[in-house]
Formats: sequence, C-alpha cells, structure tokens
Amino acid sequence: MQIYGASKALGIGTVMTMKDKYTPLVIVLRVYKQTLKAAPWSGILSPLYYLLESIFPVFITIISARLFNGIYAYSQGRTEAEPLFFYGGALLAGYVVKQILQFISNITINAGVYERCTDYHKQAIAHKSSRLPLILYEDSETMNIKARATDCVNREILSQIYMSSAVFATSAISIISLVSVLASYNLLFILLSLLTVIPYFIARRLRGKDFYALKKRQTTRVRYRDYLWEMFNDKTAVKEMRTMGFDQYLRERFKETRVEIDKELWEFSKKDALSLLFCDTIRVIGYTASVVLALVLTISGKINIGLFGASIGAFLSVQNETKKFLMDLGSLPEKIAFAKDYYTFLDLTEEQKGSVQKKGLSNSIRLEQLEFTYPNAAAKMIKGINLEIHKGEKIAVIGENGSGKTTLSKLILGLYPVQHGTVTYDGEALTGLDQEALFQMISIIPQDFMRYSLTLRENICISDLGRTNVDRDILDVLAMVDLDIDPAGLDRTLGREFDGLELSGGQWQKLSIARGLFKKSEIIVMDEPTSALDPLIENQILMNFLTVAQGKTAIIVSHRTGLCRHVDRIVVMKAGEIVEVGSHSELIQRDGEYTRLYTTQEQWYV
Repeated sequence: MQIYGASKALGIGTVMTMKDKYTPLVIVLRVYKQTLKAAPWSGILSPLYYLLESIFPVFITIISARLFNGIYAYSQGRTEAEPLFFYGGALLAGYVVKQILQFISNITINAGVYERCTDYHKQAIAHKSSRLPLILYEDSETMNIKARATDCVNREILSQIYMSSAVFATSAISIISLVSVLASYNLLFILLSLLTVIPYFIARRLRGKDFYALKKRQTTRVRYRDYLWEMFNDKTAVKEMRTMGFDQYLRERFKETRVEIDKELWEFSKKDALSLLFCDTIRVIGYTASVVLALVLTISGKINIGLFGASIGAFLSVQNETKKFLMDLGSLPEKIAFAKDYYTFLDLTEEQKGSVQKKGLSNSIRLEQLEFTYPNAAAKMIKGINLEIHKGEKIAVIGENGSGKTTLSKLILGLYPVQHGTVTYDGEALTGLDQEALFQMISIIPQDFMRYSLTLRENICISDLGRTNVDRDILDVLAMVDLDIDPAGLDRTLGREFDGLELSGGQWQKLSIARGLFKKSEIIVMDEPTSALDPLIENQILMNFLTVAQGKTAIIVSHRTGLCRHVDRIVVMKAGEIVEVGSHSELIQRDGEYTRLYTTQEQWYV
C-alpha cells in the first residue's frame, strides 16, 4: 500500500534534496529567466536605470564641491561668476535628467517588472493547478504550499528579488565611487559611514527569518480564515446561515481567527519597528559624528568650506546607499524562502500522461485488486476491488454514503492514481493511456455540479461549441431532463451574478445532467446526479438517461435503488468493498445488503 504523504505530494526525488535543488543562486537565476521572458524590455531597462542612478550621487558630490568652492572663492574676490553658473547649471540639469529617468523607470518597473511579471506568475500557478493530480487537492500540505506560493506572487516577492539583485550591483558601484570620494577627504568618514549602517543588515537578516517562519506557521490558519470569509460571499451559505441562525457564530469564528493572526503579525511588527528604531539611532549618531569630524577638519584647515559641505553630503549618500544595499541583502534570504515555496509548487509532479491513444472501448474495463487510501488517512477507502465492466453494459454502483462509490468511479476514470492493483482498458493499463484522448471518449455528470454564469447555450455545449445543429441537440437534452426552456432564451445569461436568469437548485442539477448528456461519448459516468431531485422525477430522468445511453457503457453511482431494475448489473459496496454483484432479481433472492437498501427505499418508486 502506498499512502500519499507530504513528501510524495511534493514530487521530490531522492537524487536531489530540497536544499540542493533550491539554492539562492538557482532561485535567483529562475527569477531572472522568468522576468526576462515575461517582460524582456522592462527587465533590461530597469537595471540600466539603476546603473545611471548609482553614478548620480558621485556626480552630485563632485559638482557640489566645485560649486561650493567657487562660491567661497567668488566671495573672496578670487574668481569670476561664470564658473558658478556652469556648475549650478550642471547641478540643475543633473536633477532634471534624474527626474525624467525616474519617471520613465517607474512606468517601466511598475508596468513591466511588477504588473506583467505578477500576471505571468499568476498564470504559472493557474497552469500548474490545472495539471496537478486531483489527489493532491486532498492533501493539506499541498494546499499549504499552494497558499504560500500564491501569497508570494500576490506580494510580488519574485519581482522584488529581481529588482533587489539588480540594485545590488548598482549600489555597490555607487558605494565604491562615494567611498573613493570620501577617502580623499578623510578615512574616518569611511569607517563612520559603514559601521553605523551594518546593524540594518543584521536586523533585516534576523527579522526576515522570523517573518518567514511566522507566515509558514500561519498558513493553515490563514486558509481557514479565508475559507470563513468566502462563506460570507457565497449566497447559498449566507441563506443557510441566516435562516438557521448561526451567522453570528461564524462571524465570531472569523473574528477570532483574524484577531489571532493579526495579533501575531502585530507583535512581529513591533519587534521589527524597534529593531529599525535602534538602527536609525545608530545611523543618526554616526551622521552627527561625521558633521563634528567635518567641522574639526575645516577648523584645522585640512579641508576648505566647499569640501565641508561636499563631505557631509557624500557621507550621507554613503550611509543611504550602504543602508539600502545591506537591507536588501539582509532581506534577500526571507524573499528566497518565499520564492522557494513558489518554485516548490511549480515543481510538483504533474498528472502522468501515457502515450497510448485510446480511440474507443473494444471489450471491457477491468479492475484487479484495487486499493486506495486518501492522503493523511490511515484507513483504506477502497479494499481489494475486482470488477469487470463490459462494453455497452449499464452498471449501477450503489451503497450507503461513505461506502467508496465515488472514489471507485474516480479510480476507474483515472482521476485518482492507482496506488495498488490495476485498472485496464482492453488490457491496456490506465496509467499508459493518453489522458486527453481517454477523456474524449468519456462524459462525466458529477455530484458536485457547477453553476456557470454563462449563457444557457454555453452551459450545455461548452464541451463542443463547434457542433453543427447544436440548437436542436440542446433542445433534445433539455427535454430528456424535463427542463422547459424557451428556445429563444438559449443566449440568455444564467445566474444573478451578472443580472441573468436564476434557476432553482433542481434546475441547475438538471442542467448539469444535460451538459453531460450533450457530449458525444462512448463511456458515461453519473455520480449521484439527481441527489437534489424528487425520487419520482429522478426515476424519470434516469430512465431517459438509459435510453440515451443505448450502445454506450454507463456507470451510475448512487445511494438510491430506483433504476436498479433496469440496468444490466448492480455492484453493491459497503465500507470500501464490493459485497454483492448481480441483477436486481438475483440480488433480491440473496436477501443481502442490496435487499436491505432496496426495501428501505421501495415506497419511493412503487
């Protein structure tokens, strides 16, 4: 027996460990690759802007020093005024050019590196979600990873990594250039400017690690909080909670969960703010010391009054650039940790697709020693199932709720992976069949049907919109499910969400059945398709279904026994096992589990 745990769900191989697979360098390279693919021009121009910006503080420092010296010399009558206009004009021009470039870069960065890349990453998550094995949606750890990956994208962490890594190089150029300028004044300026901003790196490193640990610890509670919130946005849930009077209880549960999460975030924010306050204090002390040092050097005649102003400006620039560099560097491990969740989700093992093109069923579907266990569950849901379903046969799989009927149907269709035993179509293992080709020959009418806020036409024929004579076929299946709709209303939107026609719960379920019947398929599976309908109406719809299913292989999963007298065979399940197989008359004669179920419901159909 194979139980899907977190490690299996992650799809992580034994050759390469998580640590080896998701090193910071690997993650940064993957971020670069995706960014340049999603927004190539923005990805290239943004670092170039930062490169020019890194040179700007040095330019300002040099021009300012010459301007101040010129002003001082002019006040002493030792020079003309023309150089002052030149340096003043150069300084003004520098600021104008910087503002223009900053305006352009803001558009480039926000619209390209952030918005376009975020949209790209969201599409990547959606693309991956659509290709994951459905069984992973039963695993809570997989859902936690998906939630953290989505949070990483929504908070634009990946774009921040790209921009931070681009800023590192440009900040380093700026710092080296400014340090060179400061060194020409006095080496103590360098020592003061660097030492007084190092605490920022330490604070970012420690707080970033704590913040990721907190967010990871909160994942399940955040998903639970969001689940409670979604119920207040679901009209069906709102109706029930209002009429049953438990809306106040759910509001309190939501409030308690939200307050609990926010309290932890608030406590972290206080620690983070205190850390930054301590760092800011050290930085201000350092700046004050630099002013004192500049005054001492000016008074002692080691630097002139022009260099006094320039040295203070250069010191402040070094502090700011170094602070930005160290804070980005310190927060990078935190961002890498969030990015690792994103790439872990993208690297989950996708649905395995076989290569055998199955065009139709020739003989039978065979199940041998089939067993199945849900993730994080100890007990088997399916236990040693052996069954053969012949081409064109009508099978009813019945049993009480929780007997394993729906799980068995998902294993037959390949929606859940076979953990033990085999499922074969005409002798071909299900795992070797091309899934897309397989689903072309299968139609599914699920128990948990969807209510699509689309037109009536789209709701029914969404699987084959290009079919000829589609309106005639739509009206035929509507008649089969006893849903009376005016042909002129096929293009009317359904559902009140977009001011469309609202249907009752039973009508929506009939529409779901019509959608399944509309698809041209060789195998059709109905999973509790009429649970919201009156038993008499259910019986009529199922009889119509059997008429439509002539020549097809049909599997009807239900806990009701109304149509069992009209199918070829009945498969009775109990506690994950097949306890009886036979026709209606054969099973009645046995006086076993089927007889008990049938006699209990007999008054509904007689």
